[in-house]
Amino acid sequence: MASKIGLALSGGVGYCMAHIGVLRVLEEAGIKPDMIAGTSGGALIGALYASGIKTDRIEQIAKEISWRKLMGFHLLLKGMLSSEPIEKMITELLGRDRRFADLSIPLLVTAVDLVKEEKVIYPEHQDQTIALPVRASCSLPLVFAPVKSGDRLLVDGGMMVPIPVQELKDRGMDKVIAVSFKPSRSAPKNLFEVALRTMSVANNERRETARKAADVLIECHVGQTSRWDLQAALDLIKVGRLAAEDVMIDIKKQTQSATI
Repeated sequence: MASKIGLALSGGVGYCMAHIGVLRVLEEAGIKPDMIAGTSGGALIGALYASGIKTDRIEQIAKEISWRKLMGFHLLLKGMLSSEPIEKMITELLGRDRRFADLSIPLLVTAVDLVKEEKVIYPEHQDQTIALPVRASCSLPLVFAPVKSGDRLLVDGGMMVPIPVQELKDRGMDKVIAVSFKPSRSAPKNLFEVALRTMSVANNERRETARKAADVLIECHVGQTSRWDLQAALDLIKVGRLAAEDVMIDIKKQTQSATI
């Protein structure tokens, strides 16, 4: 019986544009994951691809995206900005009431519930709609307000699941290809960057555990590119493509062995 291949897409704000280059390389090699799991921006890219949108169209969407399209420019009590525009964008791209059950490739989306202080993995049932979970997964603290869903208060899944490798293995994936980002480190320049770097440092152990658990790690060296620079989409897509091509021998070895 053929083994199942999972693809874990990490978070990283604008860095997640590199996921598009990775997906294009896998597509060209004829490698289709049996399941995709995404955190934060990885959940957004994963949702588009899992819905059947081709990589060239996703690339076009990436080139046209801007912070103005992603942010609701009004302050909220529990955060800086509303992430509702992200939900609206997903709804426009995928269709109203698009459910997890409707996807071409099964998708997992991570979020964190601040009330119970635990991770949440969507879908909890296949009839759940996609837009709100993806919005919640992208709701980075200090930037976006938490997303209210029932008795839950949801924020960025990367707070507890930086790379959703184990989540795929827990759902029966035998081989997991993970995509991670490696920026060139420099000193944070303001209080906002200090806070984000602190959260990143606190997550280092979880991130390293996930990296080691992956059967193939595609590490995208994003250099000095700012994670906030959405205009760098084309450069980051190229970074993802090159990173995937660099480990294609390992990818083919793992995926071919998975079919034996």
